[in-house]
Amino acid sequence: MRTRPYRLAVIAFDEMDLLDVAGPLEVFSTAGRKWNWRAVKAELLASEAGTRVTRAQLELGPARALDSCKDPELILIPGGYGARRALDDARLVEYLTTVRQTVTLTLSVGLGSLLAARAGLLRGARVATTPALAAELGALDPTIVADTSARTSNAARCLTAAHNGSAIDLGLEAVALLLGKSQALGTARDLGYAWGTETLSVEILKPA
Repeated sequence: MRTRPYRLAVIAFDEMDLLDVAGPLEVFSTAGRKWNWRAVKAELLASEAGTRVTRAQLELGPARALDSCKDPELILIPGGYGARRALDDARLVEYLTTVRQTVTLTLSVGLGSLLAARAGLLRGARVATTPALAAELGALDPTIVADTSARTSNAARCLTAAHNGSAIDLGLEAVALLLGKSQALGTARDLGYAWGTETLSVEILKPA
């Protein structure tokens, strides 16, 4: 059994969605907590060191420079409008492209998948996304198969979530892959989160 934590690079930029970062990190923090064991060591990284402002107006940081973490095992790329702007951040795209060959697992949420696609991190993968983003993903990487009906998608070396509301699911999927399904189910119970069963329901209202 692995005893050292996975090294996670959390990519930060202005106008990222807070839940895309907070959801998976809360899952990783909870996993193994009852044994006083840290499953994942998260490091906040940005193309330039400093704090970043989320779309919720909460500042995160200080983020460290990209070259402070040259060998992450995991990468988390949040969404939010800032992810679209980050597509033009040459330094950030170069970093993601460089670590692509050695990273164990990439996690991306919403618009963050565009940045992951630009860096080649989603090649040949089935990606959970929205209908509005499907064409953009295909333009960035024609090998991507867009799945517009899934909340999350598990492909080789990458996990994707279509919406930030699925960020917790994304974290639990990662725990299942890295630490086992039973660990993920136990983490979900500790969080009081219904995972592994249908979590959404639609009520059909009949005319009176």
